[in-house]
Amino acid sequence: MSVCAVVWCDRAPVARGLCKRCYARYKRGLGPNETRRYTTRETRERVRYEATARREAGESIADIAASVGVNESTLGKWFREWVVRPAVGKFGKSLAPNRWKSWTREDAVVAYTRTDLSIGERAELIGRSYSAVAGFVRDYGQRDGDPFGVKDEEGADGKSGH
Repeated sequence: MSVCAVVWCDRAPVARGLCKRCYARYKRGLGPNETRRYTTRETRERVRYEATARREAGESIADIAASVGVNESTLGKWFREWVVRPAVGKFGKSLAPNRWKSWTREDAVVAYTRTDLSIGERAELIGRSYSAVAGFVRDYGQRDGDPFGVKDEEGADGKSGH
């Protein structure tokens, strides 16, 4: 065993006296004998309940992550696993109801072929976000295959109108 500046550890010490493990703990604000607050089952369930309630109330992931003591990306991943969404999205607008659902053929037809409508109007019509529809149109137009059979409906001359 080597001795780093903080604690006896089995890792080789690095320059300035801290091994990688102890330096990482120091950066997270943990002392040598502290553990994370969500390591036991009871505390993990308590953290989950608290974080879920705060997120559903509309609090940001960054604020919750800072108070709970986890990384923002970790907390975001947990919220996706737990299917937790805020009651109200950014700027007072609610999230699209089918934001994480896969695309259906009907949605794809409206998004790709209704060129008489703007992207925003198409998004509102099918209940998705502007960026989701814009990304779908861009990616679907560049795709080699036609999984939804939408490109065949454009017409035999191949003109799409957008």
